Amino acid sequence: MQTKSLLLSPLTRDDYPFLCGLYADAEIMRYIGTGVRTAAVASTALDKMLAPPKPTGYWTLRDRATLEPLGGIMLMYRREGGPLEIGFLFAKEAWGRGLATEAVQVVSAHAFEQGVSHLEAFTDARNDASARVLLKCGFRDRGIFTGPYGTPDRKFELTRE
Repeated sequence: MQTKSLLLSPLTRDDYPFLCGLYADAEIMRYIGTGVRTAAVASTALDKMLAPPKPTGYWTLRDRATLEPLGGIMLMYRREGGPLEIGFLFAKEAWGRGLATEAVQVVSAHAFEQGVSHLEAFTDARNDASARVLLKCGFRDRGIFTGPYGTPDRKFELTRE
């Protein structure tokens, strides 16, 4: 998949050093899950996303012009029978450039092309930047809920319609 600015490549083990570096960065992870992750924890999680069944997946986000890695985006089920969830993270040098919006739009469209009817996303209640991305992409803010990690999160939903 690609956007005006990004190339989305299916995850490979070659991507692990870059992505583990993002997961180890306290500033990047301050609003994501339980925060900083060791390389071992991040690698174990990435292993589960190497070749998942459609429509789930993990894509490394690269600058289309330079192929420099900039982040990652995923579609995943947290529990069997649960809704499909979208999540993303970016290196700091990619922040504020509209890249998250491009990535969420193309991956959401991909999910709907695969027959998914509903997507969810969660952001830390204090993460205004990610909330703005989701709203720009058409997600509806459903308010504050206990999120996937047991903390107060803002829940967003998008339907194919």
